Amino acid sequence: MKRWPQPNSWKLAAFGALLAAAAAARFSLAWTAPVSEDLKAFAEVAEILRAGEPLYESTHRYNYSPLWSWAIALGDRAARGTGVSFPVLLRSFLSAVDLATAALLFLLARRIPGGRPRRAAALFLANPVTIWVSSVQGQFDNVSLLFLLLAVLVSLREGRGTFRAGVFLFLSVAVKHVTALHPILWLRRRTDAPAVLASYLAAGLVFLPYIAQWKAIRDRVLLYRGVPRSYGFSELVLFDARWAAPVAAAALAAGVTAAWRLRREDLPRGCLLLFLVLLFFAPGLGAQYLVWPLTFGALFPGARYLLCTVFSTMWILGSHYGVPGSGRWMGHLVWLSVAFWILREVRALRGGRPAPERTAA
Repeated sequence: MKRWPQPNSWKLAAFGALLAAAAAARFSLAWTAPVSEDLKAFAEVAEILRAGEPLYESTHRYNYSPLWSWAIALGDRAARGTGVSFPVLLRSFLSAVDLATAALLFLLARRIPGGRPRRAAALFLANPVTIWVSSVQGQFDNVSLLFLLLAVLVSLREGRGTFRAGVFLFLSVAVKHVTALHPILWLRRRTDAPAVLASYLAAGLVFLPYIAQWKAIRDRVLLYRGVPRSYGFSELVLFDARWAAPVAAAALAAGVTAAWRLRREDLPRGCLLLFLVLLFFAPGLGAQYLVWPLTFGALFPGARYLLCTVFSTMWILGSHYGVPGSGRWMGHLVWLSVAFWILREVRALRGGRPAPERTAA
């Protein structure tokens, strides 16, 4: 007599089909989407590097650590050697990074009380915002987040302050400084300080070969501000550019305060809430910023996670296709969804104690 598949088999098959469809969508877009402005900027950097010109003094369109420029140089060399276009190669690499991120979320969810590994991986991979940023826009925030997730996973296994956690924190900050405040979350004990300080020191030493360009690095990396949009406090900057410095200072102060207050909390939820605080106070907005909370949010999904995803997708697509009103009220809907999500996460922290973490031997 024929046996029908068990319910768990159906769920596993559905999970596999969803992952395959999400991966197919990502790589399909990576190969066929138009070249974005970010990718044009990276192509300009590749030309500068090929010509041997000073990186930071030759363009105002590169506002990142040298580490990503090295990746651009490798990608440019691979593209010229294989005949695959540079944008296609770069977006394919970022799509592959997202597959690795989904695997890390799966592993992390297994270590979180009540976590659902398959749901976390599927939510991240199928999220239209993360698909857009990696496979269409071609921004590389996901690389920095990948290393942050590795630091969290290692810390949950071995305890904070370990050498491996420090290495991953260094890589995360050095790739892109969107996680510059997150190492503060690792300062639970005095013994954690050496790994955190070393991660910051190493990230700073990456700039050493470029020290002759220090003025350009100061202006284009350290003092870089996001593009002002009709979004939250960024509206003040659009009203009067003199608000840019105070709003940026408030965002930094809020981020440092949140990181310091959250350092004794559960690491995955602390990382999520810190990203939400940074996004709420941000003096500008880009689609890639939205990936920050949506990556860690896949571990703790709920109505506010879905609301933020919906409004973020509306804003991205509306801005891209010039939908009337997308440049105004849609951005504020995203901002409000972030505010509501912060309230939910604060209540979650107050309602439960942090999960115990192992202490390194």
